[in-house]
Amino acid sequence: MNHPLVVSFALSLAFAANSSAQSAKSVSPTPSNQPPSSTSSIDGLDLLTRVAKRYADAKTYTIESVEERTSTAELNHQWSKKLLTAAEAPGDRSYYKGITQAGGAITVSDGKTLWKYRIDEHRYTAESLSSPNPVGSGVVAWQDMGVMDAKRLRENMVYLAKPFKSARRLPDETITWNGQPVLCEVVEVQNADQKRHIPDYTFNTTIWIDAGNGTLLKTVEHAHSFLMPAHIPFEEEVVTIYPKTVLEGVVDEGLFTFTPPADARLIPEFPDPMESMGANKTGDIIPALKLKSADGKVVELASFRGKPVLLDFWATWCAPCVASMPQLAEIYKEGKDKGLVLLSVDQDQEAVTATGFMAKKGYAWPNFHDGDGEIGKLMGASGIPRLVLIDAQGTVVFDTTGSDENKMREHLAKLGPEFADLAPKSKPSPCAGTR
Repeated sequence: MNHPLVVSFALSLAFAANSSAQSAKSVSPTPSNQPPSSTSSIDGLDLLTRVAKRYADAKTYTIESVEERTSTAELNHQWSKKLLTAAEAPGDRSYYKGITQAGGAITVSDGKTLWKYRIDEHRYTAESLSSPNPVGSGVVAWQDMGVMDAKRLRENMVYLAKPFKSARRLPDETITWNGQPVLCEVVEVQNADQKRHIPDYTFNTTIWIDAGNGTLLKTVEHAHSFLMPAHIPFEEEVVTIYPKTVLEGVVDEGLFTFTPPADARLIPEFPDPMESMGANKTGDIIPALKLKSADGKVVELASFRGKPVLLDFWATWCAPCVASMPQLAEIYKEGKDKGLVLLSVDQDQEAVTATGFMAKKGYAWPNFHDGDGEIGKLMGASGIPRLVLIDAQGTVVFDTTGSDENKMREHLAKLGPEFADLAPKSKPSPCAGTR
């Protein structure tokens, strides 16, 4: 059975109804190019189809949306807001911006270069559109979810009528929009209007359409469903307003050129979201960490500059951390004579817990204790085990949550010719056998 939140999201994509408990009075619509006129004789579904075609035919467009979503159950109350902007023009030019509770991101294309900028991380990438797309996990990072929603803004409008077999035309309504009266055509759709019935999900959505230019101004959805797996009933309200919609009009050409903020840094690529849970420093210069050993001595990480360093963040209470220690011991054995430095930083309550464990197991590399949490603060919140590989110049070349030995060895082998034999070890085929 579909999760109700997923169902709600899918439906909201279909009729672009998602967001913004802001008052319509605070936003100005696109000026109408045609005189307002009531068309109450047009059936609701026909009107939605007409509006969808208007968006589909646009060769250039700019759309902004603001969504506010409120979900309430007996023991739970959630509110979230989402700000999206999308613009496209001929020549593979595009601009997508999404700001959500998970973070903000922007992608920009001028037809030759694609820039991806994560606002909260102050980092961006630049990729030639003529280069082949890199192979990744295909998983979208949380920070980029808003951008994905922005990319679907126009598509949502194009498929406005597609999920429905019927829709009701309500009386036209004049609303005040930024101090000006705007005549709106109003349509209502409910779960019974869908072509495909979705069990345990009922909704009612009202759509306000600018009668002058046939663009959406506002949608309000009220829905009732159940939280799985306990089948707990919940109510949801999603209000969306569209502060700006320009179809086949003049698009701001400045949108299609990315000028990085002064504090933004260019990195080769963003890390694969499947390889990290939380903060990820790949591409960054490692922070100036001060490492404190169990006997109170302080070692600055910068003192190892000129050699590659592998940092292992762990704890004795972390079963995956302990399980990965033999792999680290083998890597250290193979790489220490080549110049590889292995350091571990424990997150135990007391320093002696980790040092006692390492002594008992015979692990000989230096271990440090993050007792005041300062190292964790500089590195950013993340799960453990966390492995961070730093090259000889102090740049983080690999930052991962988990203990994928092959991935680690792949990046170790890239440090230089002397580390080539640290590459993943080939394993005999499971099909091999003897007679």
